[in-house]
Amino acid sequence: MDVFGGAPRFLAYPRPVVVHSGTDAVLKCQIGGDPRPAVIWERNNEKIDPQGRYRVFEDGNVYNLIISAVATDDSGQYICKAKNSIGETYAAATLKVEGEAQEMELREENKPRFLIKPLSTRAGRGDDAVFSCKLWGSPRPEVVWEKDGKKLNEIFESTHFSVGYQDGGWFLLKIFKTRAPDGGVYTCKARNEFGEALAGAVLLVDADDALIKSTQVKMFAVTEGKHAKFRCFVTGKPKPEIIWRKDGRLILSGRRYLLYEDREGYFTLKVLYCKQKDNGVYVCAASNTAGQTISAVHLSVKEPLVRFKQPLIDLEVWERDLAVLECEVPEDSVPITWYLEDRRLQPGAKYGMEEWGTKRRLTIRDIGVDDDGIYLCEMPDGGRSIAEVAVKGTILRKLPRKVDVLEGENAAFCVEVEKEEMDIHWYKDGVELRETHQTIIKSFGRTHILVFVNTMPQDSGLVTFLVGLIPINYRISITISVLECVLGVQINTERANAALLSWIPAQDSRKNPPSGYVLERQEMGTGSQEWVQCLTTDSATSVEILGDSVPCEADYRFRICSVNKYGKSNNVEFPKAVHLVPVVRIQAPLQDALVPEGQDAVFSIELSASVIGTWYLNGTQLQEDERFSMRRSRTHQSLRIRGVRDTDNGAEITFIAYGIRDSAALYIQGMSPVHWYKNGVGLQTMEGCPIVLQCELSDPSAQVHWYKDGSKLHPQNGVDILTDGVVRELVVHSAEFFHAGSYIFARFLFSTVLILYGCPQFPMLAIPELNSTIFDDERTKSPLELECEVADSPVPVCWHKDGVKLSPQNSWDIQSNEALRRLIIPSTELVHSELYTPPVTFADIPEEDLFKSAVEKEQFVLSCIISRPDGVVQWYKDGTEMQPSNNVTMLAEGTKRHLNIHSAQLSDTGTYTCRAGDNILIYKVNIREPPVLIVSPSQSQMELCQQTSEKMVLSCEISRPSAVVRWYRDGLEVEENDNLILEVDGVYRRLIIPETTVKDSAEYVCDTADDSVTFFVNIAGTVKTKLMNEKRETLVLDCEVSRSNAEVTWKKNGEEVEDSRNMTILEDGVIRQLTIHSLTVEDDGLYVCDAKDDVMDFHVKVQGGLLTSKHHMLVAGDDLILECEVSRPNATVQWLWNGEILKPDTRIKIDSYDVVRKLVLSGLRPSDSGKYICDATDDKLITIVDVQEMKVKFIRPLENTVSLKGEDAIFKCVVSPEDTQLVWCLNGKQVALKERTVISSNGLCRMLCIHNCMVSDSGRVTADAEGVVSEAELQVQEQQVLFTKQMTPVVAEEYSEAILEVEVSLDTGEVQWMRQGVVIHPGAKYNLKHKGHKHSLIIHKLAMSDRGTYSCETLHDRTQAQLTVEPRKIKIKRGLTDINTTERETASFEVELSHPNVPGTWIRNGIQLKPTNHFRISAKGQVHSLTISNLSTEDTGTFIFCVENVKTTARLVVKEPPVTILRKLVNQKFPEGAVISIECELSRHSVDVKWTKAKRSKKFHLQNLSLFTFLNLIMLMMPVANSFLMLFLLAERELLILQGLKDLHIQEDQNAVFLCEISVEDVPGEWYKNGEKIQPTSSIKIRQEGTKHFLLMCNVRAEDSGQIKFVARHGESFAYLEVKELPVNIVKPLQDKTVLEKTRVILDCTVSNPRCSIRWYKGSNVILPSGRFEICSEGCYRKLIIQQVALTDEGTYSVQVGECTCSARLTVEGKKIH
Repeated sequence: MDVFGGAPRFLAYPRPVVVHSGTDAVLKCQIGGDPRPAVIWERNNEKIDPQGRYRVFEDGNVYNLIISAVATDDSGQYICKAKNSIGETYAAATLKVEGEAQEMELREENKPRFLIKPLSTRAGRGDDAVFSCKLWGSPRPEVVWEKDGKKLNEIFESTHFSVGYQDGGWFLLKIFKTRAPDGGVYTCKARNEFGEALAGAVLLVDADDALIKSTQVKMFAVTEGKHAKFRCFVTGKPKPEIIWRKDGRLILSGRRYLLYEDREGYFTLKVLYCKQKDNGVYVCAASNTAGQTISAVHLSVKEPLVRFKQPLIDLEVWERDLAVLECEVPEDSVPITWYLEDRRLQPGAKYGMEEWGTKRRLTIRDIGVDDDGIYLCEMPDGGRSIAEVAVKGTILRKLPRKVDVLEGENAAFCVEVEKEEMDIHWYKDGVELRETHQTIIKSFGRTHILVFVNTMPQDSGLVTFLVGLIPINYRISITISVLECVLGVQINTERANAALLSWIPAQDSRKNPPSGYVLERQEMGTGSQEWVQCLTTDSATSVEILGDSVPCEADYRFRICSVNKYGKSNNVEFPKAVHLVPVVRIQAPLQDALVPEGQDAVFSIELSASVIGTWYLNGTQLQEDERFSMRRSRTHQSLRIRGVRDTDNGAEITFIAYGIRDSAALYIQGMSPVHWYKNGVGLQTMEGCPIVLQCELSDPSAQVHWYKDGSKLHPQNGVDILTDGVVRELVVHSAEFFHAGSYIFARFLFSTVLILYGCPQFPMLAIPELNSTIFDDERTKSPLELECEVADSPVPVCWHKDGVKLSPQNSWDIQSNEALRRLIIPSTELVHSELYTPPVTFADIPEEDLFKSAVEKEQFVLSCIISRPDGVVQWYKDGTEMQPSNNVTMLAEGTKRHLNIHSAQLSDTGTYTCRAGDNILIYKVNIREPPVLIVSPSQSQMELCQQTSEKMVLSCEISRPSAVVRWYRDGLEVEENDNLILEVDGVYRRLIIPETTVKDSAEYVCDTADDSVTFFVNIAGTVKTKLMNEKRETLVLDCEVSRSNAEVTWKKNGEEVEDSRNMTILEDGVIRQLTIHSLTVEDDGLYVCDAKDDVMDFHVKVQGGLLTSKHHMLVAGDDLILECEVSRPNATVQWLWNGEILKPDTRIKIDSYDVVRKLVLSGLRPSDSGKYICDATDDKLITIVDVQEMKVKFIRPLENTVSLKGEDAIFKCVVSPEDTQLVWCLNGKQVALKERTVISSNGLCRMLCIHNCMVSDSGRVTADAEGVVSEAELQVQEQQVLFTKQMTPVVAEEYSEAILEVEVSLDTGEVQWMRQGVVIHPGAKYNLKHKGHKHSLIIHKLAMSDRGTYSCETLHDRTQAQLTVEPRKIKIKRGLTDINTTERETASFEVELSHPNVPGTWIRNGIQLKPTNHFRISAKGQVHSLTISNLSTEDTGTFIFCVENVKTTARLVVKEPPVTILRKLVNQKFPEGAVISIECELSRHSVDVKWTKAKRSKKFHLQNLSLFTFLNLIMLMMPVANSFLMLFLLAERELLILQGLKDLHIQEDQNAVFLCEISVEDVPGEWYKNGEKIQPTSSIKIRQEGTKHFLLMCNVRAEDSGQIKFVARHGESFAYLEVKELPVNIVKPLQDKTVLEKTRVILDCTVSNPRCSIRWYKGSNVILPSGRFEICSEGCYRKLIIQQVALTDEGTYSVQVGECTCSARLTVEGKKIH
């Protein structure tokens, strides 16, 4: 039987089900009830019929609904209803079918996203910089950090940075010991299988000064006013730090200095508009941890040919001030042009331009930040004067001045303002920017930075920086130039020691073609991540890498990228590595070693390349151990055998590497002394004894010399040289150790040797007086025998001749007989007259002499000095012995040896070895290409003058056809375009401009890095000419030039004409005029107007008083007027046309007055062309007339028009001829005549009027005059909406409302409200109102985070104000009062606060109250109330109302009401022996009553049923003293337990219900837990229904577990209650907060179990309650309250609940000081 009856109830509610489309879905629930309920399923209020795709089945009390092959439209809510005769219930189950949308949702949910993005930072040089960000993504995303678009391991050493991950999704990047190159934009790219995310941050590194060493200085010259550009290419890892200096002073980016790294990797300094003060030495210093290098150039600024008398001077002016620039030109008539950098200035309201005499003045009015820059005053000849105008004020510096980046690069803007904490804003195309993952906005004190990360074409536009009302504008241009990666990379390693790499060009190579490909290699196994460029190719799609191209033997991997002038693509790595071995040659072979026993033996070999080799001892491979040590240092290989033993004597040491093999012998020298013998006579030690060396000559007069160790000996103390006939003696009086050595006796080519051996370990051996015979070619050839004896027979002896080891051959014999060693030469010849000595040694040579660098085709010499002049050396190149040839000469001069290469070739680069016996010298030779020189033109500067529209070719012939040449224009490198072609033709390099304009005038430089030539090009405008008819006695010759400042000279017959009484020279704008007054025959001749670049000839002939003019060009429709003067008034003339006499008619008019004869032909036609003659009998005037068809032309074209909405727009143009058909079009459509469009004409003037313009009328207006088109733009603007009432600052209290108001000039004007650059939209938080001209913004429920700058904008105006939010100060206006009442009454507490709508907390006896039927909590405005109904004595206690940091307290006392008898006893009569019942009704139950009879009482404790009390008695009759005594006996029935208690196992917060049923109805029972009686409370209910007793425990806790006992009379029942704790987790985590200093902040979170314990941390430190830190727990809410927050409280706070943690960032902002 169910506890509370048999109504259906859910034992397990249905859970949400998520399945994929096409699968089956099962919805289930568990339902109990008695009787068993009937269950149905519904969807959309319709019962589901269990058929088709729907099936229903039951499993006990589990009910299932199965839906087969679900689709996305099956998603939704399904209702399970259960009903029986007692009641009904229902529950909802949610089914979600995942399709594509769900996959997208899953992708969106799991793809990486930044919870906390990295913050920009600033670091001092040498400090560490750390970036951190918090990411979400499932699975955990892979993170890659980049700097300026490059991976960190490509530009940094691995020890310079570290990346890491910490629990909680934190990713870290740390840069160690930052340097200037570390500054830039760092991006964090996160990627997993669902997507990727990107965020960026800026690192600024403060630079410091560094000392620079001196270096060789190059020279560079530039004309004043032009740009100078210095490029420096530096490599190194880590990436070098670059510092530019001028004359020792550090250079920073500014107005005229641009510092940047270009796309080719060059570090560039550009000096704009060079001035004389820019002369000096510029140094580029590069340094990293490995070292430093510098490069220097001396800049010489050349003065122009024509100089200003007084140049401009630099100015510093304040904003809104007036700036005046003044200079003085050489002459009054010199015109000038003013420029602001490359923008020509025009006079107007902004700029005033004045000229008086030679003075020239530019006045800049109302100067602003955008006026800061470089101003130029330019004369016609190109001379310039330059001045810098620095605008002082709010903005101190702005960089860069221009922004032009490639797609995918970062665009950065930097502004430095006057003060910190100024209100600044960034806008793009009028829309305020806010920081995102790809838009970084950061402020460092007074410096403000904006960075667009990974730019895209749509980022192009106008960027504006606004501080106060001062804007700065930038124009950013994004060039689409990202190259696609190559495709299909493959590597083929079938060929030994080679790799064939192949690839396919990218698909977009036609749209954006690469100029070449760059291949890089990486050596594996070294731990280094460095990639080295190995080759470049222009268009090949495969290349073979040979083993000889790598520096050492190793495994290599390769990657490739595409490049063009805009940059390069991403690298693509080839799929596998290849083992390559360079071709190896022996540079210095192994040498035999004679080592004393017990010492170390060292063998070494020098190779031409680094390979891995193997050492062998007697054929056994050696391994590294305690005895054998093998070392490899690039090309040098060595083996050390420690502590050699006697058994090692004669061992063979072999070295084998890739393709080479070399061996040497190891001999062990015993410690026993060596005995020397000569001709069987033992040699004795003679230290301190005399030594006599003697030789006999065939010629007593022969000159001879003695040598010791190659040095000539002279007589000295202790050493005598004696001559006695044919005997020559060398006498050493007292032999000492230093006398040991090799002595040589020489005469011409003949020599003999007596060897004196000396060794520190062995005593010196004295040589007895010996006779040595010198043989010459005249004497009989005799055998020569050299002999020695050793102490131990195994000791090896090697014989050397001239340092070369001897081996047995036909000409000599080497014998060994026990201890005797002999060298026998059978017949002595001249070839044997050499030195038989120990090896020749080399004198020390400075290390720098071992490294030679020479230019191709030049001579280079390798030299060395040996120990003896007769020593023989061999020369080797790369291991191959060299022989003399036409290009190679080997010379010997005394002890010097030379190798002379007469004409070096590039192939001569390599390793050269000079060998003298066992000794070698190694030289490294590098042959470089000769400098690329410019062969022609031979002069370094040339001037070229040319007319416009002509083709210009600048040509240079260079010394080497393959050399790279760069062209520069005014200091900037030129790039090819349609009108500028760079041509390469063998040794010729050409710059071609197919059609020149005046703008092409410039300074062009052809630069080969080693040489350059400068072309000064002047493109002159074409001089147009116009013939003028002479009138009467005055002749006017005039012409029109292209420039108003062009100078012309008038000449007559080659002589210059000057102003005189008869001639006047005038200049009027572009008109140049020569007037000849009173024309005479003497004025006949050739007149020339010379404009330097062009001339115009006038042929004037005056004959017989008649002036002849030759040619007229006229247009159809014009009038032809021919006039001439005759010498006599009565002279008769005839007018003829092509030989026909002309007669007057309607078109022809012939006039004659005085001496003037005139012909007028009206309305010319093309057929009127021909020869017209005025025949005066004695003279003729012939005029050729050419009449051409009139061409339609616009005399005055259309002009752009800007009109306001609702106004009229008028377009006018003047077209010739008058009858031209004109068609008007607007945006490509012909304008139709309507009410709003009017087309009119007046002669040549045509007009289009558009009335009442609308914004949609904006566009292009076109006037088509029979194919000739004139265009103009119509721009219709909304009427300007201006603010008539500005926004004012507002101070408001937290949680209140703030109203910001403005008024605009138009009631229809629209405004946009913004906060900190973010547009505000209406909603629950914001309310936007508009009434007439007034606009208001209402902000509800103000929070501290709402403070800041609010702005209101129209399209034409802007206003802003500061909103200050002060912390709310809650006060209690009316507090709680104590209440005393009785049970069953109702008690109400009320509190009145100072602020409405403030949430508060009610607490009773330390426990927070929640609204129930017993406790009703309400709040209305400022009044908060608590009503407690149906009071009981348990409600007695202390009540507290808390709101923020204030509270009020009151006491509630509930007493029992007094007991009253509601219905009294009444007299009753009963028959004797009957059972009587007497009752009365009391005012309350559970009251002890006392029944008395006959003044004798007996107390009965009766159970009160409702308010009635009963006494049931059985009456017995007993005689007592003539009367009857009534005896009352209480009848009691037996009590049995019918249904006992049952054990209960439940979770926390559930209800526990216990039921016990007994046999007697009106018997009270008692409940106990763990032996203590249970009293009813708000959470414990006890009730009785007949024989059933119930105990209900609501929201049980773990501590409620224990034994439950029910007692009724003597009956008892027991059960056990087990309460399991709820799992502990964090339901609502902490949130990041930003607060003001000295305010109060609350950090709160919600946990799943209200009774769990938590711990608060700041960083890693535990927070304990204190005066400033308050820790509160209110139900499931956990709070940390910090009073009077200080700046030091800023940081990361976290809370730990069991194993769960969450954290948040607290940011504390200092209050502004007003």
